[in-house]
Amino acid sequence: MAKTGAGKSVSDYDVIVIGSGIGGLTSAALLAKTGKSVLLLEAHDRPGGYAHGFKRKKYQFDSGVHLISGCGPEGYAGGQVIYKTLQALGLENEIEFISINPFSHAIYPGISLALPQNLDDFVQALAAQFPAQREGLKALTELCLQLAEEISIADELMAGINHQQGQALMPALFKYRKSTLAEVAAEFISDSKLLGVFASNWPYLGLPPRQVSFVYWSTMLIGYMVDGAYYCKGGFQQLANTLATGLQRYGGQIQYRSVVEKIVLQQGKVAGVMVKEQMITAPVVISNADIRQTIYKMVGEQYFPSRYLQRIKKMQHSLSIFVVYLATDLDLLAMNVAHESFCYADFDHDQNYQRTCQGEVSWLSITAPTLVDPSLAPAGQHLLMLTTLLPFDEPEHWKQTKQQTMDHMVALAAQSIPQLEKHIIFIEGGSPSTMRRYTGNYQGAAYGWDVIPAQVGPARIQNQSPVEGLFFSGHWTSPGGGVYGVSVSGVQAAQKILGIKKQSDFWQVLNSQDGKQSLFHHQILS
Repeated sequence: MAKTGAGKSVSDYDVIVIGSGIGGLTSAALLAKTGKSVLLLEAHDRPGGYAHGFKRKKYQFDSGVHLISGCGPEGYAGGQVIYKTLQALGLENEIEFISINPFSHAIYPGISLALPQNLDDFVQALAAQFPAQREGLKALTELCLQLAEEISIADELMAGINHQQGQALMPALFKYRKSTLAEVAAEFISDSKLLGVFASNWPYLGLPPRQVSFVYWSTMLIGYMVDGAYYCKGGFQQLANTLATGLQRYGGQIQYRSVVEKIVLQQGKVAGVMVKEQMITAPVVISNADIRQTIYKMVGEQYFPSRYLQRIKKMQHSLSIFVVYLATDLDLLAMNVAHESFCYADFDHDQNYQRTCQGEVSWLSITAPTLVDPSLAPAGQHLLMLTTLLPFDEPEHWKQTKQQTMDHMVALAAQSIPQLEKHIIFIEGGSPSTMRRYTGNYQGAAYGWDVIPAQVGPARIQNQSPVEGLFFSGHWTSPGGGVYGVSVSGVQAAQKILGIKKQSDFWQVLNSQDGKQSLFHHQILS
């Protein structure tokens, strides 16, 4: 990219993407495949957002992602979005995903359960502990599958039918769209301990059963159970790198260490961005960055309708995370440690969440990626990530409390991994302040807006903004947080930009031998 004087245009692109989180990478690469000239601008020195990895000594750590779904060719109807994206880019064989089954382990006082992939196996595992609840549990899990399939085709169906027809075709979605997990579970199961075990993976969405959207919960659970749970060989930085490769393969460009200072508007429309006092022009900008920063700092609130701004101000953001990254010389395989375990002292997750909101660490997840990918650490050593949710506080607070929090989390983990404290050969911590510093997310929010019923589906901030030419991807927009959710957001943003209403048509365009020519024909026929 040629440099010019300050304030002068550097180059013209069809699309500029701000932020290389998985949502932004997905949009950028797929748009490049259709022939768009794309520039991706990233403030960090590598792509990935919360999916980025980092190296310490001889250890390769993931910053925040433990496992993902949707990476294989099979699963529920309308799923497999990450696989479809990689396939469209011709990269599905250039990255290796390792199946994680069971996808999770739930550890409580007196109960330790593996949560397997496959709906029938999942029901059987929980029903073995709660036999009187078998039928209700089976019906609840099948409802989750029905909802996941309905939500994946909702936009496509609603593009060609009216509300009444939609209700007939997607009865579960229309019935439960405003419900929480706890409200729906109460219709099927009566044992509070079973609800606790069923909801063990709630930290993946950042909200407990009485608050989390049942619709979004269903897509997450079925994603792991039916689409499959996977770890990315080499760490999740490899997923980000592979998507970046796809972008560049189709002529797109990436510029690192490039903070976007301003999104430039002319006559109320996007005209480009300012980076290092240089203007780069484009009629379309996708922001995968923090939505508040995008609206208030990069664009300016005067360009948005007052009702839109009021809505943004009322939105509730998620908690952040605290992570302990450590290496140990313990033989975790011999100790039967699992890839992913959630450890709780209380079955009541609403109480667990309340303690978390008060800054108390009473539960955590333990992730041991070297059990499935030994290449991440030297032989005879294992990596562990100890993760919990916590509210944000300023850096000064964490300077005083970080070590204490790390020690407490290691002690909690040692209840499941005896002698852990005595076998640590490397340790480092990442606080909510750290998450904010590296991702730019407001208060280090782990999932963007909370996925409460009032903030999912049509109620979430949509991918197309009120400003002409400005679009959103990532966890601040539809559909929501998590790697799979932001991957879908990237697809949705690209669809909006290309004017393709149905996702089936979108994949058809992308999978043609000449995506650009296929897009031209689709637009002519439309």
